[in-house]
Amino acid sequence: MNGATAISVFKAGVHAVLPSVFMEMFIEGKEDEIRIGDKWINRSSIGRLVVLAMGKAAAAMALELKNRIGNQVDEALVITKDEHALATLSWPQREAGHPVPNEASIAAGTAVKNLLASLKKKDLLIVLLSGGASSLVADLPEECSLEEMQSFYKLLLASGATINEMNAIRKHYSSIKGGQLARLAGEAQIEVGVLSDVPGDELSVIASGPFYPDNSTISEVDQIIHRYQLLNQLPSSILTHLKRIKADLRYETPKPGDPVFENITHHLLATNQTALQSAAKAALEIGLEPIIFQALIEGEAREQAVLLLGHCLHEMESRTVKGLQPTLCFIAGGETTVTLTGKGKGGRNQEFVLAILAACLKDPELYERLNAFQFAILSGGTDGTDGPTDAAGAVLDNTILQNVKIYGPDPEPALTSQDAYTYFSAIDALIKTGPTQTNVMDIIIILLQNKEAIPPEE
Repeated sequence: MNGATAISVFKAGVHAVLPSVFMEMFIEGKEDEIRIGDKWINRSSIGRLVVLAMGKAAAAMALELKNRIGNQVDEALVITKDEHALATLSWPQREAGHPVPNEASIAAGTAVKNLLASLKKKDLLIVLLSGGASSLVADLPEECSLEEMQSFYKLLLASGATINEMNAIRKHYSSIKGGQLARLAGEAQIEVGVLSDVPGDELSVIASGPFYPDNSTISEVDQIIHRYQLLNQLPSSILTHLKRIKADLRYETPKPGDPVFENITHHLLATNQTALQSAAKAALEIGLEPIIFQALIEGEAREQAVLLLGHCLHEMESRTVKGLQPTLCFIAGGETTVTLTGKGKGGRNQEFVLAILAACLKDPELYERLNAFQFAILSGGTDGTDGPTDAAGAVLDNTILQNVKIYGPDPEPALTSQDAYTYFSAIDALIKTGPTQTNVMDIIIILLQNKEAIPPEE
């Protein structure tokens, strides 16, 4: 058992949440009928059929839909992350900035507004929504420049705020997010297929919930900004907008019960739990005993990494004391945060693994406890891109740990400067899958096996 084993389990989890797997359960075409979820719709009963796909998985989701009902679609617009468009998809595709919006994001926001404004009462809009759309489809508050909005997004990303908190703020600095696209669609029928990338699969949070009632408030936005001590760091136009929306409740987002949502139905298509269950099945098939953590992993990556490892080691040691020789595959999901203080390159998954490596070399007792087992530790993003890098995450096993202990380099400076990508690149421990065309947060895998249980080589 080594890093390759963990990577194979990780890839099995990712495969379960690919659009080619889950879209067939969402939509189907048959002659003059379309099935959306469990509802069949006669094509002659509706006007135009329009498709809007937004997010990191937008192109792949749109391609699967086109393969099923493409001949019945009148118009489509696909907005995805840079380098995520698909040459095999003939529908119009726009690439935009992530995790910080760029000019293409603003242009995409305008294109979406124009598309929705064209809808009539009998039209049917199918929305394919996935994570990342908060920055891919954007607009600007009054008197705010793109540079100021970009600075604001970077400030939020570096603050350590959760995705729920960041999106609560984003919704109130936009006329697109937080259910506000529903206001532009008139009386058209809207079916929204959602790929979840947030803890709890809250539809109001995924992609900032552009078609879903918003539970967050302007008052909450003010509290979050103060909680993370952002007030004195806000660009002037962002601060002006905060004062404006606090003084005028007309800027509040539409809430549950608002009639603008009467013709909108949401369908949750795949989640982090979907990926974890598939990873567990793959682990079982290769002789590992899977244990899925039900609670999602949240909080600072470096702190949660050491806590999770400690929990897994305790469970393994408890079984060993009882005379058992288990081979356990601990599987966790979620999305940690990183408060940026260094100027290195990396992402939350790479920092997660780097924190474990640094802790083991700093604490001899932890090193001995971990190295007493055959192990592999992996943390990876299901979208294939961890932070602003081309890696999904990183992996650690006995060989890597022992080589670093003997030959270096010391991981502590890289952890301090938050330069995990450079560090793991140097020791060949990065996981690179390329863009996966899906996004359901992260998968963490910790494999532990009693060395006595390993059969001797023949």
